[in-house]
This record gives sequence, structure tokens and C-alpha cells, in this order.
Amino acid sequence: MSIPSFSPADLAAVAARWRLDPGLVARLGPAVDRMREVYLRVRDLATEGQPPEPPPVPVTRVSRGPGNPYGAWLYTVDEPGPPGSGPLAGRTVTVKESIAVRGVPMTLGSRLMAGFVPASDSVVVGRARAAGAVILGTSVCEDLCYSGSSFTSAHGPVGNPWDPRRSAGGSSSGAAVLVATGQADYGIGTDHGGSVRNPAAWSGVFGLKPTYGVIDYDGAMPTERTLDHIGVLTRTAADLIPFLEATATPRPDGDGEPYAAGYAREVAGLRAGLLAEGFGWPGRSDPRVDGLVRESGLALERLGLTVSEVSVPLHRFGRDIHLPISIEGGLTTVFESRLQGNNHFGPYHPNFGEAFGEALTRRPEDIPVGGVLALVGATLLRDATHGKVMAYAQRLRRRLREQIDDALREVDLLVLPTVPMPPHLLPADPRTAVIDTEMPFEMHDNNCVFNLTGHPALSVPCGFVDGLPVGMLLVGRPGADARLVRVAAEFEEHVFRCPPPPARHETAGDDLTTTRSR
Repeated sequence: MSIPSFSPADLAAVAARWRLDPGLVARLGPAVDRMREVYLRVRDLATEGQPPEPPPVPVTRVSRGPGNPYGAWLYTVDEPGPPGSGPLAGRTVTVKESIAVRGVPMTLGSRLMAGFVPASDSVVVGRARAAGAVILGTSVCEDLCYSGSSFTSAHGPVGNPWDPRRSAGGSSSGAAVLVATGQADYGIGTDHGGSVRNPAAWSGVFGLKPTYGVIDYDGAMPTERTLDHIGVLTRTAADLIPFLEATATPRPDGDGEPYAAGYAREVAGLRAGLLAEGFGWPGRSDPRVDGLVRESGLALERLGLTVSEVSVPLHRFGRDIHLPISIEGGLTTVFESRLQGNNHFGPYHPNFGEAFGEALTRRPEDIPVGGVLALVGATLLRDATHGKVMAYAQRLRRRLREQIDDALREVDLLVLPTVPMPPHLLPADPRTAVIDTEMPFEMHDNNCVFNLTGHPALSVPCGFVDGLPVGMLLVGRPGADARLVRVAAEFEEHVFRCPPPPARHETAGDDLTTTRSR
């Protein structure tokens, strides 16, 4: 990495950008040169004696076709190696392409990062390997994760395994489809506003966003660090427990009940609350989805739970609260600091940030439309408000969390639809759909709230509408992840177990973009 000398024109440009006295800035040139020399010393100190990066792992880029009919695979590892020992021994894992897998291209669903290969595993992948898992490869995600659907990826759309003309949900779209179709036992994804739970609901699998911070986010693409979660998708609820045991960050004080012990506790006597504000979203909720989730919530009584209705008034405004925090945080983290963020203790990943920064500088035309919208909107609105509305949103976020905590003192878990509507048809023109419609984020109403508050949230398959899966969202107190999983497992055993999708779309990829969304 070279650091250029700065010319008088460079200094004048900074003065103009910040409306500073150009004469004063010009006089500061020698002082800036001394700062540059410090930067060079830090660079040299950090890279002195640094070993060469390991070579890329032999991988195969999986093309859409009979072996990849939904466009869910991105790369498969040619020699994934034998299974190890531990709680995940022999279990197969696919990893969202926004999470680092050592030696495998990490493209973030985007042309911007084509060719970037991480030299080390993310923390979650490293822990899964250490627990005996077999990493099969990476799965397709939305472009820079700027969508909750599955039609914006630079690699093409991901079709729903129940109807390939429709969205699989996103942005962890490929991971959900590979799990649903039995091609992997686990799909590791990221969740910033519902990106694990959306595709879980629409693809008919379990999707857990754990309590904030339970799984270390290091090595995954950040967007806004207080919203970012690592999540996981499985076909059965019980499989979530060994994954948590293997990958969760141990508590610094050593306290905390093991997940297996929490899972072993009986669910009879627990109190479930149907969250009133999670149903009946004007203009978005499908009454058949609401009805099925409400019926499924009441069916928890068959497992020995009591069921009542609870209210969280600010839940209705969660998506509004999420927006300023998400886009202004993303402006800082993604664009201004080149995926590094700042004012935190790290870890930091210099090569990742440099690759992204160089791509932004050289190929801004490769920023996806959703990214451009977030960049432009956040820049204009932050400048117009001087960050004041974002600060208001953070205040409201605290009140929202308090209201949810109050509700979770009345009951032990909340129940609501994961996504208010069935999966939409994939648009014929993805660019226009991003610009002119709410399709990329229409499904976030309920899910994004729990990224704001950090509560564990688990999407549970609970039935079908028009042959398409519906998810029921269970939300618990911080740290109660295992309790949610046990309730989900009991529901799966005694109320509804989602069958596998029909194996009838062997050439599904041929018509994924032919139907315009209404």
C-alpha cells in the first residue's frame, strides 16, 4: 500500500469540501506531510516480518443449472477435508458470501469485491471448523446485503425452492435455499434487519438471530455494528443447540447456563404473548398469514404454555426507528471507513478495507442501486439534520427496548409473524424494483425491531399459504436463546413439521427473471 504525497490541489479540495479558509489549509501542508510520515511508519511497523498470505483454496464457481437450479451456491470447496470431532462433527455447512472463509473468494454479492480472497476464517467459521463441521462452500447473498429479498445479487436472483418464480427472502438467500433443499445441514448468515429470518420464513426452515453479541461478528461484512448479528439456518430446531454450543462466545465471567441445559428445561408453564402490533400491517399484512400465525401461537397451549395478547406500542414504528440508525451507521461504516467502522477496539481487517476502498474509488458504477440509495439518502439527511434525527432514533430505540422488556416481564416469549406476507414474485427488472417499489425491504416490519433491541428471535415454520411457507417469530429475553429453541422443537414435534420442498424444479434457473412483480 502506497500513501501519496498531497499536492496544493488536494489541500484546496479539502478546504472546499469543509468550507475552510483555503489560505490557512495551504499553510498546513508541511504539518500534513509530517502526519503522512507517521502513517508510513505505522504501516511499516505493522507489516514488518508479516508472513505471506496463504494461497487461495481450490474452489469451483458453481454456475446456475441442474446442479444449482435456484442459483443458491456461489463457490464449493473442492477438497473440504474430513470431518473433525466435536458437537458439529461431520455436519455440513454453507457460509454466506459476506462472511470470511479462508482462501475462498468473498464477494459480498457484488461486482465491487470480485477477486477478494480472505486470508483467514471469520470467528464463526473457525469455531465451526474446530467443532468438527465440514465447510462445503459459500452461498449467494444480496448485493452488499442491501435487500431483504433475493433479486439484487450480482450473481443473479435466487429462486424460492417452493416456487422458483418467487423470492427466497434475503439477504442470506442462498444459505436458506441450500438448507431447505438438503444440500447443507447449516447455513451461516448475517442479519442486520431480518436477513436470516426473512429467508427462513419464505423458504420453510428455522432461522435464529441470537441475542446480540452471542456469536462473534468478526470476519463478517459490517453495516452498523450495533445492528449486526451472525445468524444460522437449519431444517430442524434441535440442530440449533449444538451450533450455539460450538460457536457462541463464552461469557467473560464464566457464568451462564450451557445451551444444552437450557434446552433440556420443560416448556410447560411458560407464558406466550401474541404481540398485537406485529399483526395487521396496513397495506402489507396478508390476513391469511396473520390468521395462520395467530392459530399457531394459540396451538402452543397444546404444549402446556399459556397464551395471551400483549402490546408494545413502539413496535409499530420500529422500521422508522431502524432507518436513520441503519443508513447513517452504514454511511460511516460501509462507505466512509471502508467497512472498518471506527471508535471501537476491533478487530480491524486492513486488506478487506483496502480492497473495498479501492473498488469504490475506481469503480463507483459497481455500487448497487440499493447502496447508492442508502449512500445518497444518508449523506443528504445527515447533512440536513446534523445527525439530530439519528440521535432521536437512538433515544426511541432505548424506549422500544424498554417496552419489549416490560412485555417480556408479563410473558416469557413473544409470538408474531416473521414476515407479514407470502414471498413475492421476482421482478423482471430488479433495478426498477429497487428504485420504484418497496420490494427490497417490505418484509422487514417485524424483524428489524429485534436488531434494534438485541433480543433473540427465531423464525419457526408454521404452515403454508397457497403452498408457500409461513414463519412464526418467537422472541425471548436476552440470553434465552435455548428456551426459544426448545419451544420451537416442541412445536415442530407436536404441531407442525415442515416437509422438504418438492423436487420438481431441476431447471428452475431458466425462468427466474421472467415474471414481473405486481
